[in-house]
Amino acid sequence: MPRLRATSLVTAALLITIVAGVGVLPALAQLGTVRLGLLTSMTGPAAATGEDQRRAASLAVDEINATGGVMVKEANARLKLELVIGDDQTSREGAVSAVTRLLVQDKVALVFGGLGSAFGMAALPQIREHGVPYIPTPSTPLFTRNQDMGPDPTKSMVFHYQATGLMYGAGIVDFLVREIKPLMSPDRPLRVAWLYQDSPFGAEYVRGYNDRVKEVGAGIETVALERFKVGETDYRPQLTKIKALTPHVLVPMGFRGETVASIQQAVLDVGFDPKKTHIGPVCACADDPLYYKDLGRIGQYTTILSLYSTHAIPKGATFAKWAAYRKSYQEKFGQLPGLLGVSAYDAVHVAAKAIERAGSVDKRKVIEALGKLEMDQMVLPVHGGKIRFDPKYHEVPFVLFVQEMFWDDKLKELRPVIVWPADLAEAKYKQP
Repeated sequence: MPRLRATSLVTAALLITIVAGVGVLPALAQLGTVRLGLLTSMTGPAAATGEDQRRAASLAVDEINATGGVMVKEANARLKLELVIGDDQTSREGAVSAVTRLLVQDKVALVFGGLGSAFGMAALPQIREHGVPYIPTPSTPLFTRNQDMGPDPTKSMVFHYQATGLMYGAGIVDFLVREIKPLMSPDRPLRVAWLYQDSPFGAEYVRGYNDRVKEVGAGIETVALERFKVGETDYRPQLTKIKALTPHVLVPMGFRGETVASIQQAVLDVGFDPKKTHIGPVCACADDPLYYKDLGRIGQYTTILSLYSTHAIPKGATFAKWAAYRKSYQEKFGQLPGLLGVSAYDAVHVAAKAIERAGSVDKRKVIEALGKLEMDQMVLPVHGGKIRFDPKYHEVPFVLFVQEMFWDDKLKELRPVIVWPADLAEAKYKQP
């Protein structure tokens, strides 16, 4: 009898184990999808850019699902991706509400995307609390460069997929020193004025700029650092102050709509003369089809610093995937994509690769896989051609370039020419 009882207990234990295992794996298989949460602006001032992210992310999801989805070893099945949208309403409060729904109600396996640094940062505490992997695409380095980040997966689940404001700010200085200063102030410091968004996004661009100015030493004099609030529409008071300081360069730094309005007001209302004051480089986030259309003829000779162009394609193998991506996007949606859409597209592929490498949708395993990830670059250009998140800051080193805008009389729109750096340039910068 004791031996029979022992056998029965072992059998019962095995049955419990099997049932429990069956309960876990079929739950994944029955679900059939891995939910990815796109946190972006579908309403509010940045809605057009948010829609670009939604389209691009859905294109990536469709591509991956067309191949059968993502192989998840723990489920012993290929699972389709499901895109769930969280609308941050172009506000901090909206971001908190949206990410709460993604995490609590929709139970997404991963959160990605976004275009406003302030909105992504507002959502970050909730993401940390739930320990869900996060791939933000706004530019502030504060997503990972803060004292709270560490080896604990509940704090280091953020993997930043965007050139940071520090990278962009440094790039602005390098371009101004090498291309603008020799033309506009060869024998004296280049006088630079900023009009920038009062947010983590704007502040980190300025910090990157200031840090590089200190590194290069003499050559640049910052004469103004004027700020505006997110969504502000009248920049004439700040621009009037700046114009009185006679800068050689005006750097307007905001979202696409803010940038268009500030440049138009600078030239048409305040009277900036592009022959005397270079305007730019503006934010990469402005690089989408509406920017080229809405800015108009007055945008001629302005510049934009970017890592993806709506219209131009730099030479070299690093940019070999651009044409095919544009074609797929245009065939599906009837228009060209912008930079932040590309960021979301890439982020979906990064997420899928990490889940496949993890063999699981367990958040800790996916976080670990992201930390060890090494994959061929997608659309955005990466130094070395491989996507890797550095172990200290979980950032990716992107390739940046500057485009100069020229008016096309036939198209009645601006079109870009790459003018910096020299190894990517199609032509030299042309002073008006």
